[in-house]
Amino acid sequence: MPVSVFIYEANDNLRESLCSLFALAEDYEISGAFSNCQQSEDQVKTFLPDVVLMDIDMPGMNGIEAVKKIRRFNKKVQIIMLTVFDDNTHVFDALSAGANGYLLKKNISDKLITS
Repeated sequence: MPVSVFIYEANDNLRESLCSLFALAEDYEISGAFSNCQQSEDQVKTFLPDVVLMDIDMPGMNGIEAVKKIRRFNKKVQIIMLTVFDDNTHVFDALSAGANGYLLKKNISDKLITS
C-alpha cells in the first residue's frame, strides 16, 4: 500500500512540480494538493494521510498554525515543513508546533523523497 501524501503549497507551479516528483516515486501517492491550509484540519481528519508536506508561508493561515491544529487531534501523521526561510526562528517554531522535519525548498529535488 503506497504512502498517502498531502501537499499544502501556495505556489501553484511548485505544488504541481511536487505532484510530478511523487508520481515518479513508486511507494507514494498524492491524496490531496492544496493552495492553502485553511481547511487542513477537516481534510486531515477526513482522509488521514500518512505524510503532510506543509509550506510555512501560506495565505489565510500559515503552515505553523495549521500544524498546531493538526497536532491537537493527530500525533501520528508525519509533517515536513517546506520553506524558503533558512533561519533558526522558523525552524524552532515549526518543530515546536509539532513538525517532524524541515526542508528548504531549494533542496526539494534532491532530498524530498528520502526525507
